[in-house]
Amino acid sequence: MKRFDKSLEKQENTHRFLKFNVRAIQTGTIIVRHLWGNRYMSTQKSNSNQFPKLPSAKEFCLTVPLYKPFQYDNEKQNPFFAVEQFEGTLDFHCPECGQHSVFTVRKNNYASNLHYSNYIFVLGFNCSRDKAHQALFVFRAHKGILQKIGQIPSLADLALPDLRKYRQVLGEERFKELTRAIGLTTHGVGVGAFVYLRRIFESLIEGAHTEASKDSGWDEDTYTRARMDDKIGLLKDHLPDFLVQNRGLYSILSVGVHTLSETECLAAFPAVRLAIELILDDLLEQHERQEKLKSAAKSLAALKASGGRADA
Repeated sequence: MKRFDKSLEKQENTHRFLKFNVRAIQTGTIIVRHLWGNRYMSTQKSNSNQFPKLPSAKEFCLTVPLYKPFQYDNEKQNPFFAVEQFEGTLDFHCPECGQHSVFTVRKNNYASNLHYSNYIFVLGFNCSRDKAHQALFVFRAHKGILQKIGQIPSLADLALPDLRKYRQVLGEERFKELTRAIGLTTHGVGVGAFVYLRRIFESLIEGAHTEASKDSGWDEDTYTRARMDDKIGLLKDHLPDFLVQNRGLYSILSVGVHTLSETECLAAFPAVRLAIELILDDLLEQHERQEKLKSAAKSLAALKASGGRADA
């Protein structure tokens, strides 16, 4: 039930993205146009507006990669008070406990200030299961720019437990590429992350190709000459529905690798990662069903061989 709930939540998040940008994944063009628009607009803005506004403390700690700059008003008294004096809790995987836990913040010392220069502060949290288990997030404020410059556990460590389930459908090598992609984004490397996601996408297509080539009437020459969009159409009976319906994802990944900047790839990465995970969720569901079918067939065969006695 927990996995089902998470899958529904993930699909709802993706549908929100698609509703905002309805043809983005399907065509591979609107998201690119949007990003190119941002690139053009950014050249028209003054330096004072080139960085985004501050995120919430929770977002800063759990989703924002290291060194991503955010602007604050350096003329304002205590401009990032809501981050530095955060009093809420964080809910994430505790590497020490080996399970999700609620982390409570430790109270920070408070000092009113203006015109911050190389000002460092730390948000420290303790696991509610064991207070010896800690999480630390280090921030630097300097001349109107606030950045997260360090954290333990890393964003990749926080994401890993939710990704482990995909190892059985990706295989060891592709699973490592998925974790590397996420790890790269935590250090501000967007293009490299797109490279790994595209390799994963291509491996899924090649796996379906291997299966389809066993079908009677399969035309290998037609497949070899086809573009990726058409290849997916030819393989539709061997691929998850979400991938087939959103085949433009490959175009987005390719544009990211060859055209977009690091910043633009990082901005698009959450939506693209979500789409990849939905594809993997479909494959995982198919894999688990096949395993259940094999187990049921084996059990029924054993019952038949024993004359219907379950304890035989």
